[in-house]
Amino acid sequence: MRLTLRGWVAVAVVVVGVANAVAYGPRALNAVVVPVAVGLVVGAVQVWRVSPPRAERVAPDDGFPGETHTVSLDIDADRPFPATVTDALSPGLDGDTAVDSVVGDGRIDYEVTYRGRGPATLGPATVVARDILGLFSTSFTAGGTTEVLVFPRVRSLGATARRDLSALADAGRTDERAEFDRLREYVPGDPLRDIHWKSSAKSGDLVVKAYADRVTADAVRVSAGATDGHEDDVAEAAAALCCALLDAGVPVHLTSPAGVVEATPGDRRRVLGHLSRLRSGSVPDETATVVVSGDAGKTRVALGGRETTFDRLRADGDAAGGSNRNPASRVGTRRPDSEVSA
Repeated sequence: MRLTLRGWVAVAVVVVGVANAVAYGPRALNAVVVPVAVGLVVGAVQVWRVSPPRAERVAPDDGFPGETHTVSLDIDADRPFPATVTDALSPGLDGDTAVDSVVGDGRIDYEVTYRGRGPATLGPATVVARDILGLFSTSFTAGGTTEVLVFPRVRSLGATARRDLSALADAGRTDERAEFDRLREYVPGDPLRDIHWKSSAKSGDLVVKAYADRVTADAVRVSAGATDGHEDDVAEAAAALCCALLDAGVPVHLTSPAGVVEATPGDRRRVLGHLSRLRSGSVPDETATVVVSGDAGKTRVALGGRETTFDRLRADGDAAGGSNRNPASRVGTRRPDSEVSA
């Protein structure tokens, strides 16, 4: 327990009042000193009776740089007391987390903005309890930390890059079909060789030939690595390429210095979560179908052995006005509540 600035002023008033009483008589004590002294005693008792609070943090969704999310703290106490609650934020997160409130009397919310790719932490929370007059205070640390993932941005690819990826996916498919079954509407990811051009011309929509046995697609192998300082650029390039493959219905086998992950169409979050943890290191699999590497200010991409740069792959995608495709609704970022104990 310690005196606040206001508390020190109150103590100074009492000292000056006592000095005046000694010099000019005790009448000065009745006017100012006694009420202030009573306030100091009451404030000290109030703060002394405060018990350590317990905190439960409702974790925000994972997301992309530039997004703002709400963080909620439920702080339980034996009896309500006025306090300032401040949640610690790791680098990569911004926000004014200091909230003046009555602890134990409801939920505390604040806004946090994601700034940089990578795992980030919220907490622990510091609770500075005060008496009702603000003369004394005491501090508690409520709970531990909660992790959130800030994904790499997902840039749009140009038409040429998408066409090259489609060709790679088609080349990696293994035919396990027997006899022709029917014609059906084209869906992204279908091999171009299966398009029935005559029927497509008549109907005006793309139509593909379906077979009695399914056509199974082997996962396209993607490998990424970067020298120190270029991890973010490589993560963005790998995210764009992997998400383009997944959107086309092609599974992805991704390797990087962060490990290995398998993702199926519709499961972007596995890839993005993996790439949010990408650290510096060499490319693990130089023989992968898609290799992404970064150093000396350039992010290079090898597609089936043909080398180019990521800037070239996304050039006409930017011209089309789609340089930032970060639809969180397609990622499935909702996280369960995270409980933090005191």
